[in-house]
Parts: sequence; C-alpha cells; structure tokens
Amino acid sequence: MAVASAIASAERRLGRVLSFYSGRGGVGKTLLCVALASMLVKRGYKVALVDLTLRLGSDLAVRLGLQLDPDFCDLLPVMDTIDPRTLESYLLPHESGLRLLAAPRSPDRWQRIKEGHVEKAVHLLRYRHDFVLVDLATGFDTRVLAVMPISERIYTLVTPDGTALANLGELVRLLRLLGYGGRTRLVLNRFTGRELLSVSEMEKTTGQPFDCLVPELPQRQLALDRNGTAVPERLDKALIPMINELLGADAKADSSVGRRFFPVFLGSIKMEAKGAAVNGEDVHSKEFRQKLQTLVHERVIEQVGPQQLNRDNSRETRAHLEAQVIKVIDDVLTEKVGNKWSDQEQQVFRQEMVDEILGLGHLEVLLRDPEITEIMVNGCDQIYIERRGQLMLTDKRFTNDSAVVKIIERIIAPLGRRIDESSPMVDARLPDGSRVNAIIPPLSLNGPMLTIRKFLDEVLTIDDLIEFGSLNEQMANFLRLCVRARMNLIVSGGTGSGKTTLLNVLSGFIPHDERIITIEDAAELRLRQPHVGRLEARPPNIEGKGAVSIRDLLRNALRMRPDRIIIGEVRGPEAVDMLQAMNTGHNGSMTTAHANSPRDLMSRLETMVMMANMDLPLRAIREQIAAALDIVVHQGRFRDGSRKITEIAWIEGMEGDRIKLVPLFVFQSEGSAGGKIKGEFVQVNEPAALYSELRKWGI
Repeated sequence: MAVASAIASAERRLGRVLSFYSGRGGVGKTLLCVALASMLVKRGYKVALVDLTLRLGSDLAVRLGLQLDPDFCDLLPVMDTIDPRTLESYLLPHESGLRLLAAPRSPDRWQRIKEGHVEKAVHLLRYRHDFVLVDLATGFDTRVLAVMPISERIYTLVTPDGTALANLGELVRLLRLLGYGGRTRLVLNRFTGRELLSVSEMEKTTGQPFDCLVPELPQRQLALDRNGTAVPERLDKALIPMINELLGADAKADSSVGRRFFPVFLGSIKMEAKGAAVNGEDVHSKEFRQKLQTLVHERVIEQVGPQQLNRDNSRETRAHLEAQVIKVIDDVLTEKVGNKWSDQEQQVFRQEMVDEILGLGHLEVLLRDPEITEIMVNGCDQIYIERRGQLMLTDKRFTNDSAVVKIIERIIAPLGRRIDESSPMVDARLPDGSRVNAIIPPLSLNGPMLTIRKFLDEVLTIDDLIEFGSLNEQMANFLRLCVRARMNLIVSGGTGSGKTTLLNVLSGFIPHDERIITIEDAAELRLRQPHVGRLEARPPNIEGKGAVSIRDLLRNALRMRPDRIIIGEVRGPEAVDMLQAMNTGHNGSMTTAHANSPRDLMSRLETMVMMANMDLPLRAIREQIAAALDIVVHQGRFRDGSRKITEIAWIEGMEGDRIKLVPLFVFQSEGSAGGKIKGEFVQVNEPAALYSELRKWGI
C-alpha cells in the first residue's frame, strides 16, 4: 500500500527541470544536453528541450535536424492565455519522441522575450513532461536566472585547461553564494585530450569534485545522428552515473513510461525500511523532520532577517530571496542529514520549506495543481478542494489556527488590507488573479476559514464547452448570433455554476473593432480583443475610506465612450445604472447575476433596483427590465460536478403586468447513469420576431 501510494504521489508531480551551463561556448554543453535527453527518452520518459542560449539560431535544432518554425517568440502573443495543452503546438516534434521549444530566428526576436516568459514556459512544460532540459546561455542574464531557482540540477561543463578551470572555481563559488551549490553538478569534457593536470589537481582548482567525466572522443563522434537517438557508446557509458543519480540507484535501462518516477521512490521506501539514523535519531521520523523544520526557520530568521521576509517583493527580489532561503536549507541538510536522504527526499523537503517560509505553506502545492479549481480551508485541520467539479477532503493540515491566520495575513498585507476582530472578513486576490475570501472568529465558529477560487491559466472556448457537454452546437451558434447582433444578455445561475466562465466565452464573439469596458469586483475576465479597458472596484482602506463601488465605476464607464460594457456581476443598486446604460445606446452589454431560474432572475432584478432607493412603481421597473434585456442564459451545476446551460430564454416584452419570458432552449434531464447526468438539449420555441431581428443584422 505504501509503495502504491508513493508511486501515485510521484506520478502527480510536476516534471523535473535540468539546466546545462558553461562559462564559455564550444565545450560540448549542447551535445551533453541532447545526449542525456536521448537516453531519458529511450528509458520511456517524456522529455522537452528548451533553447535558452540567447544566440541567433538554435544549436539544439541543428543537432536534431529540425526547422525553426515555430520558435519561442511565436508564443509571446498568447503567453497570457496559453495552457500546458496548447503549448504543445509551439514545440518542434522529433521522431525520437523529444520535443523542442526552439530559439528565435533573429536577434530582435530574442529581445522581446523576458524572464517572466521563460519562467512561465518552463513551468507549463513541466505539466506534460517528466523532464525539461534547458540549454542555458553562457552569462548570468535575467532570463537564465529565472530558470535556476526551479532547476533540480545545474550541469556545469568545463574543458581541462587552466584558465577554464580557474574560471570554473569562481563560478562554483558564485553558484554557492546564489544558493545553488547543492544543485550544481560539474562535468569535465575531456574531448580535447590536452590535460596538463590530473583529475584530482583539477578538482582542487575548481573546489568541487567532478560528477561526470566525458571521455576523450574523436571529433567525428561528438555529433549525434540525425534522429538524435544514437549516442556514442563511450559517451553513453560516461553518462550512466548521471542517469542513475537522476532516477535512483535502482534505475533500469528498460524502465517504461508506466514506471515513471518508480525507481526514485522505490529507493526512498527501501531507505525508510532500513531505519537509517543520524546521531541516534531516525532521519525519517516525524519528530526529526519537525526538528529540522524548526532549525531551518531559526537559521533563516538569523541569516536572512525578518524584515526581508515580510516585505512585499518583486519577481527579481523574490528570486534572490528564494536563493538565500534555499542556501540555508541546503546547509542544514548537509549538516544534519548528510547523504541519509535521497535526492528526491531532499528536494521535497526543500520545496516544502520554501513554500512555508515564502509562500502559502500547504496551499502552494494545491495552487500549483492545474486540476484544482477551488481550495476551501475550514479551520486548521480541514482542507477541501474542488477537482473536476467534485469536492474532496485532502490530507493537508495546519499546525494550529494561528498558522491559518498568518497565511491570510500574508495574502492581504501587500494589498493594504487587514483582518482582526474589528474587521473579521476580507476579500482579496492573489498575484495571479485568484479570488480570496477569508473570515475569522468570532464570526467563524470553527476557526479561521479561507476560500480561494483559482484563476485558471487555460482560457476556454465555445468548442471546449460543447466538448464538456455544457451546450450543443445549435445553442452555441444562436448565442454567437445574439452577441454579434448586439443583444443585451445576462447569465444567471448559482454559486460555482460557471457564470463567469460562460461570460468570458461569450465575450469572445464580440468583434475586434469595438471598444469594450469591463467592470468587476475582482478581475477575472480575460478578453482577447485589442481594445479593452478593465476597471476593478476597490474596497475601503484600513480607515474605512476610499471605497469605489461597481456603481461608481459604471457611471464613469459611460463617459469612456464604450461600444459595450461588460459587468462581472450585478448584486445590488448598480442594477439601475446597468439597465439605464442598456436603454441608452449601449447595446450588446453583458453581465451575470445569481438566481435559481430565469423567472427568479426577473424578481431579483426588481429587488436590486429597489435597493437603489429610487421611488419607482413596480410596473415601471419591470418595463425598464423588459426594454433593457434581450436574452437570459441560465447555467446550472449538477451533482456529478458538470455545468450545463439549462435554459436560454428571450424577454419578449410585457404581458399585462408581468415580464414575458419565452424559453428557446432547455436541457431535459433523463436521470443519471454511472454517476453522470444524462439528458439532451431541446429547442422548444423559435419566435419569428426574434429571428427577424437577427436577420436585420445580416446574420
């Protein structure tokens, strides 16, 4: 059971990043990178290569015989919306199974790529590949520094000449200073055959032993064949120690895709069974691990300082701070553990400590999981997640309620918010846009509660919703026509039913030559049109002043010459301003609202208008609603976790004193089978007046 659990846990891990560095060119760095990648592929692993040499052209592409189209620069226009699945189309496929993110084809294209682009691309590659191998430039460019903190190994190459060895000694000291000493592996490439010093003398010069010795090979053997799979036999044998260190002592040459990560975890389990001890303590015991964590915290506060840890850090400062913390962790591991933990165990401990000291502790691993859409913390001892629409209890726990409160404070501090007994509720968002709500005692009776709705990198399209079974093609085409015909549209549904996701998809139908203004409580909409103005409401500050409501922003948006206004959600008196905007020339506007059905939505809109303290008769309110809105799209969430459009209704006008709603499409449920809701989408009406209106637009 323990072995199966370890393997399942391993298979969910992100891929491992290996970097290849040298102080100068021409030392065989690219050859080593491709050779190691080829050996991993032959052992059944999925491997991606990244060319970050910052030179014109791609040595990796030449090595593999690939054409440079597409390249890294082609990613930039879609970098904000790319996801691990669609990133695959930007990789150059190789017949051996390797995939390459190639270097740009011209120098000016390199200049457009920033460290944030590199960091995100490598991180996304880790979701679909077991290993990501990065061929780095020969200098400490910011883009190179962006990769090093997430690299498990930094293979540093040198040739056996005095100047290169002396420079390598300085480089090793610099890498240790940056906190990467524990990850650095030195490789001596002996292909020149001009060795004036012995290996031991060379190691004394560098200040660190070599982890791999590449044998002297004739120049004609240094190139791989065109399919990138034939590694010279002597080079293959030389790299076996590196492979064994990566995969664990039990790594076999015949390991298959289905056994990915198995050797590493099998080695860890065997070590645990031996009960290895240091200074009379079991290094795998819970007590020893807790002592180690406490010691790391003490050393970090002592060596880094609490002021550095508590301040709001930029990306560059965060990377430097993370390097300092990792150096402290590596020093503690060297001092207290030595070689009694496997490399994988040390990496897991290192990541846990970085998450706890600089991030959100146990929540970091959940935030990194792309399948998790929501995280719910109910006190210190209960953390739920939503995965594929289903709620699940995790095995994560906080030490006490104070630890949860500290996480909440870490989230809201950079935003200038506070949470205490006098202000026990707070709304915020993470740097990536994820929505956060927190509430603490005395309002919460079971301890501090934290809810995070993740902001997904993947931008869904209408085709994705059709594939998920949220609607059919006929409904999709109808909604596309309604948006293009500038009909005012409102999406209704319950909490978590996918209203904002659907609104985001529908906004994709708006023509690119229109000016759009979006207004939200927390920015979640991701419009792909070029002319978009994004406004976000602001809560009061610590003194209770400075609040800017959606209603304030809506009034301001009317002066910004919008073609369309999109409001994330109406839930109060701003409904009046929204209806007035729709009635005064801003056709094609869209929003969402909470309601149980399209009919209930009409009643709720009436209530929201009354909240504006406008002394209007009920019939006047209903007439304004009927005149402003055209289409209601109701979204429902079912017990199997699926979200579906359960009804699309047309507001035809008034019928006596009531708003007349005409259902056009409905979802007719047929019960469940195998835990999944079954049913079909049916068109129940086709009003002539509505379709006549659509035809006016030539649609």
